[in-house]
Amino acid sequence: MPKAFEIPGLTVPPGQRGTIWLEVAKAPAGGVIGIPVVVLNGAREGPVLLVDAATHGDEYEGTLALLALLRETEPSSLRGTLVGVPVLNGLSYEAEVRGNPLERYHYDLNRTFPGEPGGSITQRIAARYFTDIVKHASAIVSLHGGGNVFYLDGFVVAHSTKGDDLDLIRAMGWKRFTDAPDMALNPYQGTLWDKAAELGIATIVAEFGGASQRSPRDIARAKTEFLRGLRNVMIHLNMIIGSPDKPKTLLKIKKQNVRAGNGGVIDFEPNIDIEARVTKGQAMMKVYDPLGYLVETITAPMNGRVMALPGSPLAYPGRILTSVYDVIEEIPTDAS
Repeated sequence: MPKAFEIPGLTVPPGQRGTIWLEVAKAPAGGVIGIPVVVLNGAREGPVLLVDAATHGDEYEGTLALLALLRETEPSSLRGTLVGVPVLNGLSYEAEVRGNPLERYHYDLNRTFPGEPGGSITQRIAARYFTDIVKHASAIVSLHGGGNVFYLDGFVVAHSTKGDDLDLIRAMGWKRFTDAPDMALNPYQGTLWDKAAELGIATIVAEFGGASQRSPRDIARAKTEFLRGLRNVMIHLNMIIGSPDKPKTLLKIKKQNVRAGNGGVIDFEPNIDIEARVTKGQAMMKVYDPLGYLVETITAPMNGRVMALPGSPLAYPGRILTSVYDVIEEIPTDAS
């Protein structure tokens, strides 16, 4: 028999939809700092799929896709439970920036999991989400993108590319995936996918979109890709009936971000664009100061293809300017 789905302050019977603002704290002006949660509890028993968006407040494409998925999904025809969190980090979302601009200690929400109930406001958001929502999940898909500073052309990252994580990657059906967000850095600390993995919850992060490509057509493309992947995952988990829309093979990649050493204005080299092939050491862009002097030449860190480019011609010291990837392995989408 299907059961009611319960989180603090909300009980959703089988076959029903429920919503709540999961309160974290009172804002200085009297409003609520909280987490909007939408629960679609299916009429039949099944897994709990958690989908979140806007962990970083300037990554809007995932929010649009998740809201569309929640509108189109009927709980009465659903097996299991779909939990949607369209705006995880409301403070940064309202400010249209990556992290909460008023945060003095922990700017990036996705570096603070599992959080601290008595810590800074970002730590408290992470703790409330992790304790009251994440721990209920059977699988998690977190929707991200390039934000206001650069554009990412779509890949999936997970804690590992084995076992349940690999099954979820295959289910999503996006052509590129990795378990190394940036091979030039030490592993990111305090990420949702890392801490969820410690609980044995299969978790993937889908990255698509960003500032340099946000015309209505570009946004529609990103929304469509997120929706396609989420529907594929729900079909894989037997939550809905349908035929997945996936390629026959996926590309396991390694990728490396390149950051600006100094500030200035960017002038791209000819033919540098998304999916352009580059060779190690090849000039990709030049950075000039306001007096016209060449400050820096940005070169390709390895042989491969371009997967990310900046969202504006401004180079700021330490900011990612491009990402280059190369294919390590090609694997079948469906496990044999």
